[in-house]
Amino acid sequence: MSAPLRSKQGCWTCRLRKKKCDEGHPCCLTCESLSITCYGFGPKPDWMDNGEKERVVANNIKQIVKHTSRRKAGTQALGQGDVVRIAPRSLAGASDNSSSNSGPSSRSQDKSIEEPETLQNGSVLSSSPEHKEYATDASMLSISAEESVLVMHFLDVVFPLQYPMYKPGILEGGRGWLLALLFRTKPLYHAALALSLYHRRKIILTKITHPCQFASLVQVENHLEICLTEFQKTITAVNQYVTGPCPRNGLAVLTSMVQLVFFELFASKGNAWQIHLHAAVNAYDRLFKEEISTCGLTERTHKIIHGNVPLSLDIGSESLQEVVLLRFLGSTIIWLDIVSSITAGTAPHLLPFHSTTIASDSQTKLEDVMGCKNWVMVQIGRIAALHQHKVQALQQDEFAIAEIMQAADNISQTLQCGLANGTLEGFHISESDSAVYNAMSDPPTLVSLLFAYMASVYLHLVIHGFGKLEELDSTISAAINILQTQVPVQHLPALVAPLYVIGSVAREGDEEFFRNMFSSPPVLDHLLEHRIRILPLLEDIWSRRQTMPGFTWKDSLELTQDILLL
Repeated sequence: MSAPLRSKQGCWTCRLRKKKCDEGHPCCLTCESLSITCYGFGPKPDWMDNGEKERVVANNIKQIVKHTSRRKAGTQALGQGDVVRIAPRSLAGASDNSSSNSGPSSRSQDKSIEEPETLQNGSVLSSSPEHKEYATDASMLSISAEESVLVMHFLDVVFPLQYPMYKPGILEGGRGWLLALLFRTKPLYHAALALSLYHRRKIILTKITHPCQFASLVQVENHLEICLTEFQKTITAVNQYVTGPCPRNGLAVLTSMVQLVFFELFASKGNAWQIHLHAAVNAYDRLFKEEISTCGLTERTHKIIHGNVPLSLDIGSESLQEVVLLRFLGSTIIWLDIVSSITAGTAPHLLPFHSTTIASDSQTKLEDVMGCKNWVMVQIGRIAALHQHKVQALQQDEFAIAEIMQAADNISQTLQCGLANGTLEGFHISESDSAVYNAMSDPPTLVSLLFAYMASVYLHLVIHGFGKLEELDSTISAAINILQTQVPVQHLPALVAPLYVIGSVAREGDEEFFRNMFSSPPVLDHLLEHRIRILPLLEDIWSRRQTMPGFTWKDSLELTQDILLL
């Protein structure tokens, strides 16, 4: 017979653990302090069956309590907050007698161990020198087996979902910069774990067909709670970055901001992503208005970035990682900024950077991150700015049709010239066969073509609204033909924005094609909550085009201001 429970009024968690409960509502302090789920004071949970389910929950709670206790013990011993212990860059720099036979590189590694980087919240990012046991194989990386699974799930599955076109080359070191950044940046590490856990949880939910599989779900739920608790610290670090001086690990915190955007897009149907994107845009703006060298980056990195210098092996591994990360972040944030401006009806916040950071000859290449070449995205940004200018001019009764049309003609000519002068390896809006053949061996060319089609449609909508759509017949037909016959399935997730904008002007008979696109994989992924909302918006636009004479692009934006077309 089991021992009597300590309290009949305590929370179900404390009663299961046979511990005294302070009976605080809605969650008791005992559970909160241990980072375990407080199952409250309501009806008896289904898992409390004196059987297998209850045993699984009890064991998982024990593991979490053990993890929390160990973490608190380490914090008290070091007096520096939670510690993420990582391996030194090289074992050669870890031995006591290595300094006698090591060169400048090894001394630099020793310095990185002796001077651990610290987060805004005081968390140590690298091992303390007192812990010499890190030189042994067993302690090279002090993370649990479960967390190692989550890290790999993030790297192998989640990150490619975020960036389906990102394929870094050998010179950039692949995704090595990401792995290194994860293990030395606690907020980013837990942000990645939380996103990975959310994704795995959704997958597990779709596969549960037997009560015994309940154990896996409980384990995910409990660990998710730990990660989300740590995840909240990311927001604290972000706030400190935005309001205070640029920290030494500024790029790491900036990367955490971007992950917050994606977490909200993956896990939420709301618009909280806008807050995090706004913070990331402002931080990126500050990073370049202030000297980037003040954010802990090397002087060599500073010269490479501002000199638009191509990557090479002789710049050193530290500067190489910094440059790769900075260009990746620049591409990502500018991309998100431009795409968000389409549905927000505003000019991109980073528009002043476009003429330099993503100029056609820039080493920061959007095509490497999101698939579309710089010059096309620059024109999409210009169209968004033109729309904002037109709306403001109409509101202030200062509308100058000649000025608006001149700007539109300039954008249209730039698009046509870009397509005609070989920028897309021979693509022309009026051609397809030979151009598509070229594109198949160069995915960015194909993606850029479809974004160019989108830009043509977008410009028409800004100037004419949903009137005169017959002028777009050839563009719509060409785009649908390529989408149906030439685009590899794995590239479709990179084309959500073109699919939406072109789909909004779909002709009678074309709607079914776009319905199929947005209601089936890979474009529709129920693990990505924000994409589920796109097809209903298109249906609404198609309906209003028929019932509301004079329906404009501005009218359609009233439906889409919290949508990000990723």
